[in-house]
Amino acid sequence: MKTNQLSIGSCCAALAVTVTAGMLTSVSTFANELELSINEELIDLRFTSEYEKNFAGQLAFMHSDFEDLGSNQLSYKFFTQDKVGEFEVELGAKGFWLDTENDSGFGVALGVGAAIELLPKLFAGASVYYSPDIITGGDFDNSFEVDARLAYQLLENGSLFVGYRRLEADTGRIDIDVYDDAYFGVKFQF
Repeated sequence: MKTNQLSIGSCCAALAVTVTAGMLTSVSTFANELELSINEELIDLRFTSEYEKNFAGQLAFMHSDFEDLGSNQLSYKFFTQDKVGEFEVELGAKGFWLDTENDSGFGVALGVGAAIELLPKLFAGASVYYSPDIITGGDFDNSFEVDARLAYQLLENGSLFVGYRRLEADTGRIDIDVYDDAYFGVKFQF
């Protein structure tokens, strides 16, 4: 059973790399952001492309080994964003496929986020995404993700950030902590 799940995880990784590589070849016309988050137990690669009228899409691949539980997640988030007072507010839906060592599933998580510029070049932001039982399948009844980060724009097209992410999935039997820890990373804007 474990061998089959690892091969599914390998296929997921290959698909993410292939799609990301294909998108990167057209960076001049479509890409806006590429970010990489890491920790001793996490690697998260995200590629965001802006569309028209404040809409954007984000393809993401995450691998974690949190508390010795190997997990892979492939997701695509479609969202809109706009300025509301001092805040940049996001409203979105994220389709995902999540594979852990013993369970796997899919769903659509709905979410909201906000970011604010605290000081020149210093930004804080947070987002929450939840997928209830009605739009979650496979071995999962629901999923919950919260992400908070502090970013500093070091260069015109490059930022450094630190953050905290909690991603959990409920199987109906147990809550699985896919990741619950800090991370750091870099974001490039095109």
